[in-house]
Amino acid sequence: MTMEIGQPRPALRRLVGRLGWVGAWFAVGCGVSSERGVAEARREVPPVAAPESTRPPTPVGERFIGQLAPAWGVLPWVGTEPLRLADLQGQVVLVRFWTDTCPFCRATAPALAQIDADYRERGVTVIGMYHPKPRRKRPTPEQVAEVTAGWGWRFPVALDLDWAVLDSFWPPDAGRRYTSVSFVLDRGGTIRHVHPGPEYHPDGPDDHGDCRRDYQQIRATLDTLLAEPEGSPRSGFAALP
Repeated sequence: MTMEIGQPRPALRRLVGRLGWVGAWFAVGCGVSSERGVAEARREVPPVAAPESTRPPTPVGERFIGQLAPAWGVLPWVGTEPLRLADLQGQVVLVRFWTDTCPFCRATAPALAQIDADYRERGVTVIGMYHPKPRRKRPTPEQVAEVTAGWGWRFPVALDLDWAVLDSFWPPDAGRRYTSVSFVLDRGGTIRHVHPGPEYHPDGPDDHGDCRRDYQQIRATLDTLLAEPEGSPRSGFAALP
């Protein structure tokens, strides 16, 4: 039997036919050109979780709210005689941990000066708790005083050179992401608000909305605590060293 030139052999035609069916099946199965295939793929593939950056942030530091603030013991101080936590009985206290090499602390410095100016006569004491970075750094009180004077701070500043106070307020294994954290204590020395860092201020670029919100939240907390009846300090406050 003769065949025209260019005419595929029967076996070859059968192979091409089979390959055509395989290609069609593959297209449907993979959803390349078939709506049904796309629908099947969508049903079978589980939804992808949202990236971590788009999820609502998990509140951190809330575990400390309601706890009595730890005493900070004997420390070097700038701008005041040594203070004990018990010396602040009856005051609302804002403790901000900071260091001079931290850009977030520098950005927050004017806000702390403003809070101190606005609330000092109303019964709020702002405490700047300095911790050096790196840890081996050992500045003198005079060197720290030079920094705080340049920032316009008039409130007391303590030197937590070994990070002992920072670690007692917020242990490093308790989800601490930043060391520039803030604690607001009520008149009885109980922690009522925690800012997990790194910064807050009343103004700034458009992408600093969280910083502005946090600044307003701290002020609102101070207002709330000042409005609470003074009464007697909560048990344990006056006994703190």
